[in-house]
Amino acid sequence: MSETTSSASHTMLTGAELIAQKLRDNDVRHAFGIISIHNMPIIDAINRLGFTQMIDSRHEGAATHSADGYARATGKLGVVIASTGPGTTNTVTGLYEAAYANSRVLLITGQVETAFYGKGAGYVHEAENQLPMLRTVARRVESPTSAGQIGPLFDAVVTDMSSGRWQPGALEIPIDLQYAAAASNNQIATVLAPCDPGLQHDQLQRAAEKLRGAARRVILVGGGAMGAGPQVTALAEALGAPILTTPNGRGAVPEDHELCIGNLFQVPDMLLAAKDADVTLAIGTRFQVGVDGRNKALVPPGELVHIDIDNNVLNLVHGAAVTVQGDAAAAVDALHELLAGANPNDAQFNAGLLQAGDAVKSKMRERLGPDFRGICTAISNAMEPDTVLVRDSTVAAYFMANQLIPIRAPRCTISPTSAAIGPGLPFGVGAAAGTGKRTIVVHGDGGFLFHATELATAAQHGLPVTVCIFNDGGYGILRFLQNSRFEGRINETDLGFMDFTAMAKSMGCAGERVESPAGLEAALATAAASSGPYVVDIDVRNMELIGGMRLPA
Repeated sequence: MSETTSSASHTMLTGAELIAQKLRDNDVRHAFGIISIHNMPIIDAINRLGFTQMIDSRHEGAATHSADGYARATGKLGVVIASTGPGTTNTVTGLYEAAYANSRVLLITGQVETAFYGKGAGYVHEAENQLPMLRTVARRVESPTSAGQIGPLFDAVVTDMSSGRWQPGALEIPIDLQYAAAASNNQIATVLAPCDPGLQHDQLQRAAEKLRGAARRVILVGGGAMGAGPQVTALAEALGAPILTTPNGRGAVPEDHELCIGNLFQVPDMLLAAKDADVTLAIGTRFQVGVDGRNKALVPPGELVHIDIDNNVLNLVHGAAVTVQGDAAAAVDALHELLAGANPNDAQFNAGLLQAGDAVKSKMRERLGPDFRGICTAISNAMEPDTVLVRDSTVAAYFMANQLIPIRAPRCTISPTSAAIGPGLPFGVGAAAGTGKRTIVVHGDGGFLFHATELATAAQHGLPVTVCIFNDGGYGILRFLQNSRFEGRINETDLGFMDFTAMAKSMGCAGERVESPAGLEAALATAAASSGPYVVDIDVRNMELIGGMRLPA
């Protein structure tokens, strides 16, 4: 583990000022949160230093999702600042999602004065069991008992978060330590390097032998390979091997690349077409099992060669012929060297697999029906190569945005890995803040209402986020499941039809209601020409929905 230290003056810093400096040292340009009596010193220090901009969220749960969206879109550390007690309990759902998605989200929260901590005296916002609660959703959680521990514990938490499979972490700082003298400036720029397990060269040799001896290879790219796109692309081109992705692996290799089939690994028809593969090379995926455990039955074709930085996920869901623990980019680069001169894939196998991919997508488009096909085309046409597409858990996202809208660059698609409903808008707020680029969110009306007040956050900070709300008056995805599982009985999924354009305008956002694909296309063009947030309320009541369904009268 290496470390670097910058030279500086010996001016003493408070604990709060030390946190602000640490955020600067870790290149945290934006942090998300809500000010409170138990974090005021930290936020004051952040604003005085002037490097990190605070984004004033309307709810700590949304702030945590926004920090997650920022982390996924930028690859940087996402930071949420909350108050002890009720503020921190609100962050748990966001940390849960970040853990599911292997996202580096750091919670910095307060605590009561050290003299009262653990006394049960009813001190405002006292939370004696805050640390064990946070340990259920964050891998490393620390609380200094003296000001001098703040810097080392910050470094320890961030190093752990960045080592192996990325995970969230938390740092709780009692309010008196935020005001106390903590360190001199010449101590604050120490940054520890993440732990790297190194490469297993004997296992790489075995993996290379499997791949060299195969004529029909398939490459599966997961979210752990997001930083290894160029290496994966080079290896795929050298082997002539088609590429499938998981939802979180989308964009690691551009989906308009001739070998990239896209996010179809979980489609049974696709695996049937690949059944004659000799080897599947899986990179950076834990083979997330999914609803009802169904994805466990989707066995990778041929022998499995599995690369992942986390040894715990190797052989977890599927047994592998060869496993390699290590960083995806380094491992794939090493494999590429070992496979120099290997014969390319069987051309007939490739042609069949690529044609199958086209056929699966064509079938999906046909199932959308004319209205949703037009909407899919409108959103696709509105996206630049580096536009970030965020999807919430909603019908339109699962059947359209998740597979049929091309993703052409890394970190340009974000979705709830835990299948949570509601994170979409705050994800978009974080992504737009972090990239400064137009971000498009595909939302259902039910999920949108979870964090609708974040429109005020987007308006306050002028964030370029376009929110497309598919408005059907309820939880469409749950209606869809109820209709198929309970003989058409619909229970507790109707919410009433709302005017989201009026809501948006009341919070300072521009917007409009549309009722057709052509109307959406025009609205997206208007949004792209604007500088701040824009809400498109898509009235789908008179549209043909997925698979010919229509809303009940």
